[in-house]
Amino acid sequence: MNHLRKKLRCIGLFLILTLICTAPLGAETQVSERAKTILEEVRAPAEGLNLWWMGHNGWLIKSGDLLISTDLVLEDPGRLQPPPISAELLASELDISFVTHWHGDHFHEATSKILLENSKCIFVLPKSCLETARRLGIPDSRIRVAVPKESFEIMGIEVLPIRAIHGNRRFAVYDQANFDDCGYHFSIGGRTVLQPGDSVLLEDQLFLEHVDVLFFSPTIHNTHIDRSVILINTLEPDFILPQHRDTYRQTPENRFWTNGYPYEVRELLSKPQQERYHILSIGERLKIPNGDE
Repeated sequence: MNHLRKKLRCIGLFLILTLICTAPLGAETQVSERAKTILEEVRAPAEGLNLWWMGHNGWLIKSGDLLISTDLVLEDPGRLQPPPISAELLASELDISFVTHWHGDHFHEATSKILLENSKCIFVLPKSCLETARRLGIPDSRIRVAVPKESFEIMGIEVLPIRAIHGNRRFAVYDQANFDDCGYHFSIGGRTVLQPGDSVLLEDQLFLEHVDVLFFSPTIHNTHIDRSVILINTLEPDFILPQHRDTYRQTPENRFWTNGYPYEVRELLSKPQQERYHILSIGERLKIPNGDE
């Protein structure tokens, strides 16, 4: 009888080990595979313009061998799901990290610290971010200060910083809005790209001559629904991409900035605009041909 019990225990242990080994891949393995795919995509020279949404206002933008980012927030436990790729994996590939303003969900300290220590990237940021940059130990040699309405060139990219005035609850302007904050209008890879940052609707956005690729934030504290439609109808971009959504856990207190309304905006657009509208999943890539193709 004892021999039979021992044999049954061995069989049971074998079955448990078999189930563990043949179980579906867990979240960590899935993230690892996804990160591997993104890394392979990022390392390949880009034909035209390649975009990856990293969640929130975080984008990777690749043209040729040049890789830039906006407002990367990767190492944040407040995210609904793990980031599609870690800052450490991405660091060696990144050339420029653009930051729009000092809030932690845009100039993320943990992510930026990893980029500082593991990359040679340049940080382009407004004056409102300098205090945080100094605290992180980013040297002046790796900082380019962006001033609204003062254009400059960096690594072959024409950059026009534009004003950004931060919103708040109930569609009001934030009482701590910093007028040094900015959005960015890039000319890269034969295309123009607008990253407005966190801002209510401004003439500075509407008066831009041309925008091929528009990132916009349909949240209450940014351009929400109706003002997003005004922005899109005015600029008529070729590629329309909603951001600032589906990244952080929502609570009644933070819904004004965590909850976007991308589908509601799309419903109010013309059919041709809807065909140019892309609601990406986190980590997804969008390939954009050169401007002359």
